[in-house]
Amino acid sequence: MDLGDKRKVKEFKEDEMPSLKESMDDAAGFQVGLDIEWESLIDERVNEDLWFEGWTKVYFQPTIDAFEAICSDELGREALQADLESVVFKNEAGMTGDISYEDGVLTVDKEPCTNMDKVDKRMESIVSLLESNL
Repeated sequence: MDLGDKRKVKEFKEDEMPSLKESMDDAAGFQVGLDIEWESLIDERVNEDLWFEGWTKVYFQPTIDAFEAICSDELGREALQADLESVVFKNEAGMTGDISYEDGVLTVDKEPCTNMDKVDKRMESIVSLLESNL
């Protein structure tokens, strides 16, 4: 990751991430541990102006929406709070992407700037995965 990439990550962390993280925590009902593998999220194939949109739509928004859906009742809130330890955002799986849940860790492994607008589909995948594991 070069200096320009580091600046974009820093800008996102400072300007966008606080409200997204707050929304995630509010949706879950507790402070969710978050591990972002920033270097893997840098997509040099697309204009860097799309990175913020991609990071938001591919990682944050579907996760927030999924937590809201799961925590829509007390049973869901209790199950999520009892089992979820952290969330990982990364891009190692490439085009196929992967969403997994193991040992209390939800991992969203997707390309950050591919199919950005399929937020609902990713949210449904996260909900289905979590509900079958909680």
